[in-house]
Amino acid sequence: MRPRYLPFSFVRRFRQVCLRCLVGGLCLFSLPSEAWNTTGHREVIAVAWSNLSPAIQQRVSDLLARQRVIPNTRDLTGEPAWMAAALWPDELRDQSDSSENLAPPANTRQWIERARSGQSTRRWHFADRNVALPFQQQPVHGLLEQTLDEQLRLLANPAQPAEVRAVALAWVSHLIADAHQPLHSASRADPLRPGQLDAGGNTVIVVDAGRRPPDPLSLHRWWDELPGHARPGSSRFDSEVNRLTRQAAQISGSDISTQPRLWIEESFVIARDQVYPGLIPNDEVPGSFIIRQDYWLEGRDITRARLALAARRLAQVVTQALRE
Repeated sequence: MRPRYLPFSFVRRFRQVCLRCLVGGLCLFSLPSEAWNTTGHREVIAVAWSNLSPAIQQRVSDLLARQRVIPNTRDLTGEPAWMAAALWPDELRDQSDSSENLAPPANTRQWIERARSGQSTRRWHFADRNVALPFQQQPVHGLLEQTLDEQLRLLANPAQPAEVRAVALAWVSHLIADAHQPLHSASRADPLRPGQLDAGGNTVIVVDAGRRPPDPLSLHRWWDELPGHARPGSSRFDSEVNRLTRQAAQISGSDISTQPRLWIEESFVIARDQVYPGLIPNDEVPGSFIIRQDYWLEGRDITRARLALAARRLAQVVTQALRE
């Protein structure tokens, strides 16, 4: 349920102070991109799992059981193990050196080593393009598309060791969800940093009076948290997964059988046409924005549609990769 709005006067003085600090501070560095929060990633896995055949479910379970690299999968099997594996790439990113190598791996061995260690993988989570320019006619900031292609190739290769394929499964499961988060595929010019982009909304500060407390936060994080914070096994989580499963069942086969570049372009278009235009400038603190109820409602609907689509596509590519 959407929290009720607090009185505007309650947050006015608080945000005047905090926003000035945050707007200035966030422009000094680029924050890491997290994509959907843990609840969102788990929901994608839950819906994808229900769209796998029993045979493919068993192959996913067997693959994860045969590896010793992904720490949080220990003592887990089946769907819970897959959920834990899908969260692992964010843990690797958080441990990665911030002064990492920006170049993509040069060969298959390097792709395998970096996927396993997390070294220089921060840029694997996004593929930003400037929303002011045509999608196809500009450079890409990030390696999401290239990484997803490489990890899909490793996952589908039966000649690779089971451990390599299990690591690839974790990355594929995570990055397909990332590709469906609009702000992992788009940025726009940052008015406070001439000539630079806003890092997928990471340097854009918003205040949502419907949050409790109504702390300022980045636009990127606001979108990351739209799935909420329910945990598997809770009634709220189960209810949302049931909703997403019904929504996923309505997706046509032609929408599922597409390539990662199209998924990224879909997210880019959503960011260009809905995420950024819906923001309302905050006159009190230039460079920041206010989240209104109608924006939250639209964001919630977009999030559900993207999570359901990510789940169906994930189930499709995993089925194709693990089919004997």
